[in-house]
Amino acid sequence: MSIVADQVRRVDSQLDRLQLAHLKSATSSPILTYRRLSTTSEPTEQISTSPQIEELQILIKALSATSSSKALLPAWRISMLLEQAGLSEGEVNALGETKSPYEKELEWLLVSKATVQAYGVLLNTLLEQTIPLSNDIWYWDEVLGSYTFTAIYTIQTSPLRFWDWTKDIYEDSRDRFARLREAPEETLSATAIGTSVTARWKTFYGLVRDSIRERSVTDIQARVLSPLAKSRSEARRKQAGLKRLREMSASGLGVLMDEGLNFDVSEDNTVSNGVDGSDWNVVVERSVALMDTVLRNVTALETGVSEFEDIVFASVADDPEISSRSMGMGELRDKPAKLCKRLQNILSTHIPAHVQAQHHLRSQYGRPSRLVRYWLPATALLLSSTTILRIVVNRKAAILEWIQDLGSTMQDFWMNWIVDPTRKIIKTIRHDEGSEVAIMSRESLKGDRESLERMVVDFAVDNPQAAGMGGALSEAHIAEIRAKVKEGDLTPVLRAYEKDLRRPFVGTVRGDLVRTLLIQVQKTKVDVEVALSGIDALLKSQELVFGFVGLTPGILGGADDTGAAEYRSDPDDVDAVAEWDFVNRINSIESKGRHGLGYIPRYVESRGTGNMSDYWFGKGEAGVENKESAPPAINGRVNESPLNRADEVADLLNSVQELIIPFIRRADEEAAVKYTGRGESGSSGTALVESHKPAELVKLLNLQLPETGGGKTALLDVIQQVLKYSVNTWDQGFLDKLYASTNPVGVVSELILATLNTNSHVYQVSPALTVIEKAITKRFANLYGFTGPHAGGFSTQGGSGSNLSALIIARNTLYPETKTDGNGTYNFVIFTSAHGHYSFEKAAQMIGLGSRNLVPVPVDASGAMLPSELERLILAAKASGKTPLLVNATAGSTVLGSFDPFEEIAAVARKHGMWMHVDGAWGGSVVFSEKQRHKLKGVHLADSVAVNPHKMLGAPTTCSLLLGKDLRQFHRANTLPAGYLFHGADADGEVWDLADLTPQCGRRPDSLKVALSWTYYGAEGYGRMIDEAFEAAAYLARLVEKNRDFVLVSQNPPPCLQVCFYYAPKGLSEVPEKNTKETASIVEKLVYRGFMVDHAPGERGNFFRVVVNVQTRKGTLDGLVKAIVDIGKE
Repeated sequence: MSIVADQVRRVDSQLDRLQLAHLKSATSSPILTYRRLSTTSEPTEQISTSPQIEELQILIKALSATSSSKALLPAWRISMLLEQAGLSEGEVNALGETKSPYEKELEWLLVSKATVQAYGVLLNTLLEQTIPLSNDIWYWDEVLGSYTFTAIYTIQTSPLRFWDWTKDIYEDSRDRFARLREAPEETLSATAIGTSVTARWKTFYGLVRDSIRERSVTDIQARVLSPLAKSRSEARRKQAGLKRLREMSASGLGVLMDEGLNFDVSEDNTVSNGVDGSDWNVVVERSVALMDTVLRNVTALETGVSEFEDIVFASVADDPEISSRSMGMGELRDKPAKLCKRLQNILSTHIPAHVQAQHHLRSQYGRPSRLVRYWLPATALLLSSTTILRIVVNRKAAILEWIQDLGSTMQDFWMNWIVDPTRKIIKTIRHDEGSEVAIMSRESLKGDRESLERMVVDFAVDNPQAAGMGGALSEAHIAEIRAKVKEGDLTPVLRAYEKDLRRPFVGTVRGDLVRTLLIQVQKTKVDVEVALSGIDALLKSQELVFGFVGLTPGILGGADDTGAAEYRSDPDDVDAVAEWDFVNRINSIESKGRHGLGYIPRYVESRGTGNMSDYWFGKGEAGVENKESAPPAINGRVNESPLNRADEVADLLNSVQELIIPFIRRADEEAAVKYTGRGESGSSGTALVESHKPAELVKLLNLQLPETGGGKTALLDVIQQVLKYSVNTWDQGFLDKLYASTNPVGVVSELILATLNTNSHVYQVSPALTVIEKAITKRFANLYGFTGPHAGGFSTQGGSGSNLSALIIARNTLYPETKTDGNGTYNFVIFTSAHGHYSFEKAAQMIGLGSRNLVPVPVDASGAMLPSELERLILAAKASGKTPLLVNATAGSTVLGSFDPFEEIAAVARKHGMWMHVDGAWGGSVVFSEKQRHKLKGVHLADSVAVNPHKMLGAPTTCSLLLGKDLRQFHRANTLPAGYLFHGADADGEVWDLADLTPQCGRRPDSLKVALSWTYYGAEGYGRMIDEAFEAAAYLARLVEKNRDFVLVSQNPPPCLQVCFYYAPKGLSEVPEKNTKETASIVEKLVYRGFMVDHAPGERGNFFRVVVNVQTRKGTLDGLVKAIVDIGKE
């Protein structure tokens, strides 16, 4: 229930604020770990980690009420996480290692979080079991409220009573018969019983008859003369039992809410009431003891509420597991393991036992089952079914006629009671005292006042203390209350309401709080009706005013004849109409948006087929009901309804948000179990993806593109399908490609771009976005050492677009005539690493060079280009009559993540007059990391650099930047005369029409995505994320290298974020195809465990290529290795 979830979140946030408060005085606080999990702040002190500490961090996050889609975890989930923690007593943990103080504090934090969750589970359980008791109590109220209902209940339960009576007689007769056989001399002789079966049955039948006779005489008044009295007595007994059960449960809830978890921390993180480093631990211990004691005693109905509370408080005070204040922190730190076991016992034993006991009590005191309540009408219906069927068959024609009459009646009802009154409301401008139309009736107001008076008096009688009386109310007191209610005084109700607000749970369960709220609602209704009656009287007094209102349409119609005659004079406008501005003004007063009269466009014919009053009052063909027949324009003036797109967007965003947030949250929640190597399984996959073959997915999606739109419902259905069958890149297991999910800022940036929906080709239509792109690209260019006054760049649609643009700029800059004449006699050749991206081969095809004029340059063992081989191949190309045009160096190759030696390559390029381009689409972002930036040494010597922020920086795809030393080269290479678009050069010499710099005209302003992300995280934030990602990649490389089942292909540590390896527990096969087959098989099966990785070709066959991203956690990598080993063993 939401109220419990809110309570759990409040207590959990109190715990967090308490922990954060300790950070001010203790740099090694137990909260430091949780704080690192929740924010990007760096800790004030470096703390050594261990597998057990990392395990505790993950479990603490999983137990937090503010880090998952649901504040409350199920009991089994909490127990599983506690068991998974493996807390042990003493100074040695489950791994046999000595616990550090930091680990002990984490254990306390884990138990505290689990206690908060168990507290929520218990509150929820008590509420779910207590609230339905009111329905059963109301049932007994109904039975006791009328002898008619008592008689119905008696008849309903008569079979059960007869069965119970029969069982009693049988048991009594059997006991008598047994005693007769055992001691015949005390009653009859042995021969009187007889030895034959017939004689024994006769004897037993006689005993049954005697038992019936005796019982009939003794119980004749209760069973025969007054069966209703017995039923009412039974109903009162059961009602009393349910009320006692409800009171006990309400008291248990009150005790838990008032005396349970509360860390007394204010919103500004200040600790109150002397809460110190050990007090909050004692609060946790006391809360566990309180939950245990409440569960043991809450269903003991023989005790009263006061006695129950005394027992609970005494038991908690004497609980031996609660630490005393005199104990030191060292003794307190040994408690988590015991508390963990006690919590598990509560969750797995006490709560289920309580649920079972509550169910037993409810079945004992609750209302009868549906079978008992409905057997009588069901039996009557069954017995009369043949008669009913015969009547239906014999009177088929009459029944059909009756159905037709019913349809006509419903139609008449709809017209007379719905449509016509609606029209009358529309027409109600003037009316007299005898008019049937009014805002409200006096009888309605009188009835509501009497209802309010009766509700208050009944409440005061049931709660005399609220009326200021100790005992029952006299007639004089009741009369005084009635008089005060007529004056608007609800003092008894407000007193009770104020009292119940102090303990809302008890008031809600007992029903008093709801009654006071309903009385106040009725009071508000009466006040509104009083106000409306005044308005009604005012309206009836304004007949002259409304007479003018009724006359105005005719006056306006006559005044409009001149304009209408002008329209009629044009033979092409014989059906034109004039818009009635007065009615539009009425619309603006009466209704806004789509509701009421304001949504219906009003028009009046200018020809003689009707007049304005007929149109306004819905008569003739020009009435309101014919609103769709109005012509769309008058002399070119469009018949426009008010725009309401903002509300439509808000509505759609709210609906779509309800789909995408759970989609992302599911990935966050599954991250807590990724270390196990097995994701949350589904029928065809995990939270990462529901996998299907293309032909299957075509059938499942069944995409329909209708002629008539399906509106929001159809839209949301399609979105749900798309989300269901798409890869969730937010999932930790997505380690497949050189990108992953975007970050939250990326989602916002895409929304902004879609809202603006502009083209950044010329400054005129995208001024702010143009300035942002110029600033972003210049800042990036500076990062790579391009510091000249004309340094900068532009965004493109992906790294392939950046590489193609660089090739075009290189050719048109070094050989300007090719811009107009084409390649001509030039036989250009370009060079790239043998491990370079395939986009350069595509680019060579697109500008007419052909694939054969792309020369791959050999690489060394690490995957870096060999400069000596580059020069050899250039000389060979020249010798064959070719013209070396461009050399592409790679910063982070696609497979191994290698960085080429840029300084040596630049020297070779300069020597031969070539353009040097650096493809840094993947690894170029390391420029933000002080630890990894050295890998880009010499990049400033390049002529152009491509970098993709959508890869390592987490911007939404696609987002690529092409950067250069001199934007004037970019402009000369791409500019073309287009006077309809580019209207002359800018006076300051800057190119602000960005399409004049690029091969593209239609350009999405993707630089905004980088600008917003940079603003949010900062350059330091980028650097920190990249450093953590490189640490994770190195961690995976160490895991693989240490495991004998794997063969590491990458360097250790790897040059970038890819880790490449084989799984070969028995050593690599000499046949590469076998290695490829095993790798591909495991990759396919990993999907069903919640992991997606890729594989790439090598000399010994295909190997695993795992791409770590800036959000990858080490626990995920542990789970991946475990999953591969498990699948391999299978």
